[in-house]
Amino acid sequence: MKIALVSDWYYPKIGGVARHMHDLAIKLNERGHEVAIITNDRETGKEKELETLGIDLIKVPGKVSPVLDINLSYGIKSEKEFEKYIEGFDVVHAHHAFTPLSLKAMKAAKNMDIGCVLTTHSISVMYDLKLWKMINGAMPVVKQSIACADRIIAVSEASKKFISHFVDEDKVIVVPNGVDVERFVPPADKNDAKRSFGFDGKKVVLYLSRLSIRKGPHVLVSATALIKDDVETVIAGDGKLLHVLKTQAKLLGVSQRIRFISEVSDDKVPLLFQAADVFVLPSITAEAFGIVLLEAMASCVPVISTKIGGIPEIINESKAGLLVEPMDETELAEAISRLLQDDELRKNMGENGREYVVKNYSWLRIVPMIEDIYREVIRF
Repeated sequence: MKIALVSDWYYPKIGGVARHMHDLAIKLNERGHEVAIITNDRETGKEKELETLGIDLIKVPGKVSPVLDINLSYGIKSEKEFEKYIEGFDVVHAHHAFTPLSLKAMKAAKNMDIGCVLTTHSISVMYDLKLWKMINGAMPVVKQSIACADRIIAVSEASKKFISHFVDEDKVIVVPNGVDVERFVPPADKNDAKRSFGFDGKKVVLYLSRLSIRKGPHVLVSATALIKDDVETVIAGDGKLLHVLKTQAKLLGVSQRIRFISEVSDDKVPLLFQAADVFVLPSITAEAFGIVLLEAMASCVPVISTKIGGIPEIINESKAGLLVEPMDETELAEAISRLLQDDELRKNMGENGREYVVKNYSWLRIVPMIEDIYREVIRF
């Protein structure tokens, strides 16, 4: 099959959509498909890798918002102008439902009688309220574009509930994000992994994600001030919140206990997970899935996250970690301390996580499910 993966939110934008698209392109390519990534006209940092693999990178010109990372030009252009980018493909697979390139790609695919799939990666606040159906009625352009998709993939039951406010629920199928379980593996020696980052002799609590309010790193900074254990909190990631977090740590008197790592190269990410004793994702709202949780679990690291969106679906079923209320630094600190003080519990939860991810989220399982959907919508 000749497959086009389309989204505004490919690299250099860091996040789950970009990572999912990139990994999916590679896995589809490995299985013999002809794959292209269609995204905005920016330096992605993935040009050489994709060229080496034989994956086309098609860049769509236009003014890109520095805040939202969306193509503002295609927000007002006709889908007819997008047709040249998807001509000749068997399947168009749009990623993220509400961004310009995805919306234009879905309408263009419909016009050209090309099979079209949409993966919805996100949810919004109060995602399960019927209020969204009223909002949908007030957005006819978005409604019409999403309706052009032949099949919609939701990455969790929570994201299915949200997108079903905008389309017929019968069109929606849950297929979770995939994880490379050969890249994210348990450490051969955790102490060696710690030494490579200078974490010798300390328990390590890791946060690895964008530094945004929605992800809740400020809650982890506050929780660190309440933890009595000898622990090093590692906050890895970049974003506009970095300076605020450093100031917060200084005011709380925990600057010496928090290590900020603003840049982590892709090849070092698996090793960083291996160096962690506990992984924390303290999101406060609108979390459809949380790929980083699965990467931590695949690395045999117990996880702590919040009772929002699709996160409980992962943690409750896997028994790989603990759930806390969002924005509750006291409960978060207690959960972290509980895991740090109980070696056996950490070990059991870590092993549970690895087993669960290998069974349910390996790309070896996920890619064939997506291929089946492609075959369902394709026009031969």
